[in-house]
Amino acid sequence: MTTEQRFLSAAELAGLPGMPSTTRGVLKTSVREGWESRRRKRGKGLEYAIASLPAVTRAALLIATPPEAAPKPATSTRKLAAIAHDQLIRAAWERYESATATMRAEAVQAAQQLDAVAALVAGGTPKCAARDQVAAAMRAANLKGASAPSLARWERAVGNAARADWPALLLPDYTGRTSTAEIPDVLWDFFKSSYMSRDRKSASSCYRRTAELAAKQGKAMPSLKTFVRRLESEVDSLSLTLSREGPEALRRRLPSIDRDSTVFSAGQAVNGDGLKFDRLYVCFEDGEILNTATAWVWQDIRTRRILAWRLAKTEHTDCFRLATYDLTAVCAPEYCWIDNTRVAANKLMTAGAAGRHRFKSDPADGVGLLQMLGIEPHFTSPNAETGNPGAKPIERAFGIGGLHSEVATNPRITAVGGFSPSTAIPVQLLREVIAEEVARHNARAKRRTPVCRGVLSFDQAWAESVAKHPVRVLSDAQRRLLLMTREIVTIPKTGVIVLDAGQSRHGRNKFWSDAAPNLIDQRVSVHFDPANISAGVHVYSLDGRYLFAAEHMPSRAYNDTDAAAEAKRLRTRITKHAKRGLEQERRLNQLEQEKLYATAEKPAPAPQPQPETNVVRPVFTRPHDPDRDAARAIQRTGTDSREADLNSFLEAFQRKRNQALGFTPQE
Repeated sequence: MTTEQRFLSAAELAGLPGMPSTTRGVLKTSVREGWESRRRKRGKGLEYAIASLPAVTRAALLIATPPEAAPKPATSTRKLAAIAHDQLIRAAWERYESATATMRAEAVQAAQQLDAVAALVAGGTPKCAARDQVAAAMRAANLKGASAPSLARWERAVGNAARADWPALLLPDYTGRTSTAEIPDVLWDFFKSSYMSRDRKSASSCYRRTAELAAKQGKAMPSLKTFVRRLESEVDSLSLTLSREGPEALRRRLPSIDRDSTVFSAGQAVNGDGLKFDRLYVCFEDGEILNTATAWVWQDIRTRRILAWRLAKTEHTDCFRLATYDLTAVCAPEYCWIDNTRVAANKLMTAGAAGRHRFKSDPADGVGLLQMLGIEPHFTSPNAETGNPGAKPIERAFGIGGLHSEVATNPRITAVGGFSPSTAIPVQLLREVIAEEVARHNARAKRRTPVCRGVLSFDQAWAESVAKHPVRVLSDAQRRLLLMTREIVTIPKTGVIVLDAGQSRHGRNKFWSDAAPNLIDQRVSVHFDPANISAGVHVYSLDGRYLFAAEHMPSRAYNDTDAAAEAKRLRTRITKHAKRGLEQERRLNQLEQEKLYATAEKPAPAPQPQPETNVVRPVFTRPHDPDRDAARAIQRTGTDSREADLNSFLEAFQRKRNQALGFTPQE
C-alpha cells in the first residue's frame, strides 16, 4: 500500500506537522474539513486517508516513509524529494505567517545565531568551538536556546535550504497547552441552549443553572472557564451574535457597500421617506390633537439637499403624492428610491413598476403617476433581516442632529411646549419650524460628503451642479396630475362613468362625455381632484394615453322640471347626432358598394320576356337629394358647443370619405 493509500488514526496524526497536538483536536478538524475516513479494522473509532490530509502533513509522512515500505516511484527520487521539499517550505511559511510576533522574532534570532556560527567557521574556527562561542554569547545576552546542542538542532532543521527560508524553518514548534476537562453532553447542550438565546443571559447565570442540573444527575461539573473556552472554539462568532442579539445586530457586523452618488447630476435622482415627529403633540385645523404628525421628505441623492416636503396627520398616499407635486416645482427627477411600503409602493403612484412587491400586481392596474411623469421608481427593503432600512441617504438627515431632533428642540417649539396633549402646538407653527429647519439644514457649510468635500453646504453643492447640468422640469398640466387621485373603472353601455370616491347615502358621483360611448366595456383610469370632485374628471387609458375629459352629472330634485327638460334636450340632441351619423354611414356604404359593383366583372344577363300590362307599381320613397337635404338640415345656433363640434366632425369626415370614393356632390 502506498503512502497516499494508507489510513491513520487520530492518535497517530496528533502532533504531526499541520495537525493539532491532541487527538480531540484532530477529530474536530476532520469533521470541519471533511476528511475521507473508514472504520478501523481493529478497535473502535475511525481512521483517515492520507490523501485527504493537508499538504504539509502528506509531505511529512512521505519523507518519513521508510524506503523499503515505499513502492518504486514512477519518477526519480531526486524529483520526488524536490517536490516534498517545496511543499515543506510552503507549509513552513504558512505557519510563520500565522504565528505570533514573539515566535517570529525568535525564529529570526535563531537564523542570526546560525549566521554567526557560519562566520566563525569560515574564519577557520572548528564548528564545535564556533557553536560553544556563539552559545556563550547568547547566554551572556540572556537569549533563548543558548546551548551548542540547540545550535546543532537548528542547523539540521535548515539543512540545505536557502538562507531566506531559515526564519520559517526555525519557527518554534511548541504550542501552548491548556488543560481541558470533558463536559458531559447533556450539560453542554443545556448550557449552550441557555446561553444562545435572545434572553442574553450571562455565562455565569447559565453556568449556575447547569450546575444545579449536574447536581441532580450526579455528574461532574467542570469549571466555567472550560465552558466558555469550548463555546468560543466551537461556536461561530456570527452565529453567537445572531442567537443572542438578533438579525439586526448580525447585519451590523456584515460589510456594507459604498455607493457613489456622483454618478448622478443634481436633480437626476432623489430618495424619499417619511419622518414621524412622535415627540410632539400637534393640534390640527380640525381640532384633533395627535403625536403622529408625519412629513414626507424628498432629498437629492448627489448633493444631499432636501428639495420638498409635505406634512400630514399620518403617513399616507396623499401625503406622498402632494410631496411629489412640491418636488416637481423644483425638478423632475429621472429616478427615485423609496421603501417598498404600503404608502410608497401604492398602485396610484407606482402601479406597473418593476420590483414592486407590494399588493397584488395586475395589468389592469394601469401605469402609476410616477411612470406617467417619466420618474422611474426603485424600491428598497425596510425589512431589518433581509434588507437594509438605513441605506438611503435621507436616513442620515433624520438621525441624531438631523431634522427630527432639530425641530423638536427649536426655541419656537420649546417656548410653547408640545410634549403633552395639554401643551399641543398649532400645526401651522410646526410647518413654519420645519421650513426653517430645512433651510438651516441645507445651508450648513463644511459638509463631509463626496460632493461638498468638507467645504460646501448642500445648497452650494446644488447650485454648483445645476449650473453645469440644468434640471428637468414638467409643464403645469403634467404637474396637475399629482393633484389628482385616480380610480380604475369599466365604462358601461350608457357611457356614464361612476366613481366610488365621494359616495354617500345619496349615491355615487357620475360623469359623462360624448366620447365615452365609443369606449364601452373598456377599463380606463379616471383621474380627479379629491378636494373638488365636481370639477370633472380626466380619463386615461391603462397605458397612460389621454382619452377625454368628462363633466360631472349632479343629482337633481325629484320634482325639478327644468332638469328633466334639460336631460330630454340632451337625449334628443344625442339621438339626432346618432341618426345623422348612421345616415351618413349608410350613404357612404351605398356609394362604396356601387363603386365596387361597377368595377366587378358580371355575366351578361339573359333577356327576359316582358309581359304587356298597363299597371305601374308606385314608389313612395324619396331618393337622396344632396341639395334638398342640405336645405332641410337643422340650422345650429352655435350655443351648444357639443352639438356644433360633433356636426363639424361629421361634415369633415363625410368630405374625406367622398374624396376617397371619388364622389363629388353637385353644387
